[in-house]
Amino acid sequence: MRSLWSFVLVFTLGGALASEALADRAPRGYQLNETPHKHGFRYTKSGEPVRRGSLAERFEVRSDDCGGSDCRAPRYRSEIRLSKSRTKARIGQDIWYGWSYFNENIPAFPDNVNLMPVVGQWKMGSDAPPIFKLTYHGGRRAIEVQLDDVARANGWGKAQRYGHVCTLVGLNSTKGRWTDFVVNTNFSTKGDGYLRIWVNGKLKCNYKGPLVATTSKRLYPGPNHRRGIFVSFTKRWDKVKGNAPKPTMVAYYDEFLVGRTREEVDTRLREKGGLPAKD
Repeated sequence: MRSLWSFVLVFTLGGALASEALADRAPRGYQLNETPHKHGFRYTKSGEPVRRGSLAERFEVRSDDCGGSDCRAPRYRSEIRLSKSRTKARIGQDIWYGWSYFNENIPAFPDNVNLMPVVGQWKMGSDAPPIFKLTYHGGRRAIEVQLDDVARANGWGKAQRYGHVCTLVGLNSTKGRWTDFVVNTNFSTKGDGYLRIWVNGKLKCNYKGPLVATTSKRLYPGPNHRRGIFVSFTKRWDKVKGNAPKPTMVAYYDEFLVGRTREEVDTRLREKGGLPAKD
């Protein structure tokens, strides 16, 4: 795993961490986030999905797989987060992210039992609401962008779709195939904020307005990225299903990059330009 930041920060997935002995450790520059179970995070084995190169990240959550403070909520997750020193995003500054995502078996839940899995989020840490997150919406059967921080701060309700500002891609279209994401934002607290997201090369979100309400830098110098599978709407499931186990969910991530331009992070552009995979 190597990182490079001269207008580009590259997080790679492999190197020495590819061995089975280290398969349950987070990539260099990351930490396991409330993910104590060995099956929660590892690198791919032969025959498992890889977008480019030889390795991808595999995340798995099983019923009641909680750890730490999640057990009191109750929530559960398989997630990694950037360490404080590797958090390069800053409030009010332009930044780009790119990655590839593969949904092995996360279903399109009906609304009455929707666990609302989150498959990527940015936040200032601790109990601060996510600045934005990519979440599985049951009724619209799609991955949506929710601006959780400003929605709560401004009391956005049903009329504002509780902060769901963009629909990105249908849930079923992510199953069993790679989906490429590119994000460009400035994490602004003001009206000059923007959040643009491309899915498989097509612009699917073009939000303009404030993104950040919580600005405390007590834990991180700027918005901190987390990826994996995060499940928090467990009470909804329990109310309908009782003690029935929640489904096991598996997803893969590959080619995660952070940079100053789209060309530095876009999986498709890098592939087309003959740039090497980021193992």
